[in-house]
Amino acid sequence: MPNTASWLRAAFLGETPGRQHRVPPKTRALQLGTAAAAFGVLGVVAGFSGPQAQQPAVRTAAVVTPIDQAVPLQPEPAAAPEPAPAAPPAPEAAPAPEAAPVPEQSPVEQKPADQVGAWINEAISVLEKNGVSRDQVDAEAIRVIIMHESNGDPTATNSWDSNAAAGTPSIGLMQTIEPTFESFALPGHEDIYDPVDNIIAATRYAISRYGSVGDVPGVSGVRSGGSYLGY
Repeated sequence: MPNTASWLRAAFLGETPGRQHRVPPKTRALQLGTAAAAFGVLGVVAGFSGPQAQQPAVRTAAVVTPIDQAVPLQPEPAAAPEPAPAAPPAPEAAPAPEAAPVPEQSPVEQKPADQVGAWINEAISVLEKNGVSRDQVDAEAIRVIIMHESNGDPTATNSWDSNAAAGTPSIGLMQTIEPTFESFALPGHEDIYDPVDNIIAATRYAISRYGSVGDVPGVSGVRSGGSYLGY
């Protein structure tokens, strides 16, 4: 088969094989362009006439819409919130139980005040007003004498001792005989059976004889753990 290039030159440029001569550059460039075009045509014809090569399938390109022409998507409507379940009604408060009736209480019997103590305090007040020093008067010592002599009974009378045998029995809270009571009683306090009057006279007698009620031998004996002795 003859040289393809020589044949093409001879066909399109009018050259004979083996003949070489110079062609002006502009004309030559024009000739080369024409040859190239003819070569392309031949290639196309050869492509159609030759066996068909299997070409890969061409995928259709996705059409992309410019962003400025895109239609905004409509948001799906939000689902309406389900209504909250209704709160159950509050239970009714149970009625308060009726208070049990308070049983009536019987009045509490008031214990009598310490009457002996009241008599002693009143007698000491009278003695102080009449010049007796508080240091000489001991309320607890007076109580010791009263409880051992009469056990707190202003009407007590001793009918069995030597004084009773002599006709002058001991009388009252502090068991004084009438001559002694009359000697130490204060004006306005001259009743031997009156508890305050009896205490006044007997206390003045004890102070006169022993210096103070606390120094009476019976009181000293009890306070030292011994026995009571009459005065």
